[in-house]
Amino acid sequence: MGSIALRGICKSFGGIEVIHGIDLEIANGELVVFVGPSGCGKSTLLRLIAGLERPSSGLIEIDGRDVTRLGAADRGLAMVFQSYALYPHMTVRQNLSFGLENLRMPKAEIAARVAEAARMLAIGDLLERRPAQLSGGQRQRVAIGRAIVRNPTAFLLDEPLSNLDAELRGTMRAELAALHDRLGATMIYVTHDQIEAMTLADRIVVLRRGRIEQVDTPLNLYNRPANLFVAGFIGSPAMNLFRTEARGGRAVLPGGIDLPVPADGPVVLGIRPQHLHPAGPDEAGIPAELRLVEALGAETVLHGITDSGEPLVAVIDGQPAVTRGQRLRLAFDPADMHLFDAGGRRIG
Repeated sequence: MGSIALRGICKSFGGIEVIHGIDLEIANGELVVFVGPSGCGKSTLLRLIAGLERPSSGLIEIDGRDVTRLGAADRGLAMVFQSYALYPHMTVRQNLSFGLENLRMPKAEIAARVAEAARMLAIGDLLERRPAQLSGGQRQRVAIGRAIVRNPTAFLLDEPLSNLDAELRGTMRAELAALHDRLGATMIYVTHDQIEAMTLADRIVVLRRGRIEQVDTPLNLYNRPANLFVAGFIGSPAMNLFRTEARGGRAVLPGGIDLPVPADGPVVLGIRPQHLHPAGPDEAGIPAELRLVEALGAETVLHGITDSGEPLVAVIDGQPAVTRGQRLRLAFDPADMHLFDAGGRRIG
């Protein structure tokens, strides 16, 4: 089993509170990803779960057992760090077996666990090499293997792919997802990379300033962000946001687009770049002048500015014949619109 519960967790450093009363339950076998801007508390929260930091108040439970005051070694968790943290003077085999030897595990059991981890991660031919003889991706596999051999209650991964190049990150993402499926183990994964979060997670925890903004599945976060922060943080390029005034249940966007809305007073209308398209002859659209055209092959990213000076970004399929400086109108289906109140909370 590997269920984890946080109840009213707070953490202060030198009188400054950085984690503010977090409540969270993670089910056995879930892969939960913590995301948020730098300084939001995601790595601190992971270290609290690991036992590397003690909460100022609140409870941490693993499989229903209070572990708040237990040290890291007694929680049955395995952590994979961004820096790999391999012993440079040891071979891969020795790195994998070292922790088990310290537990005085029988040699036959150690050999079996190392062999199984090596098979699972395809590093069997690297067992006699030292870390300096390995690529970044191979080192990360060894770091993950060191966690696997411990057969932990849960895996904690702190930005494990951030030191890899873009292509290798994509490969390792797929390998981590496959590994989670094979192990069926609980995993908590910290990243600032939205693609990692969206492709790996069963659920994503969006953090800001030490508080949880929303916990949901990747697609629910994308389709129904709970507030303006989540709307702007999840999705790339970021959602287009227009501040306007709703009167009599209607709001007007740049270009005079008049829309019915279930609100009155100040509101923010959001439209994802992927939901915009060049307007047809009889279709209402937001006028904009193109300032940058990013032709990516399968899609084109258009960066424009509206007549009222607001930035506007659209992602168009294919390779439209558009150029910088061109004026065009961008339309959308009102069903794809997001609406937020003056306090940033989702409406409807």
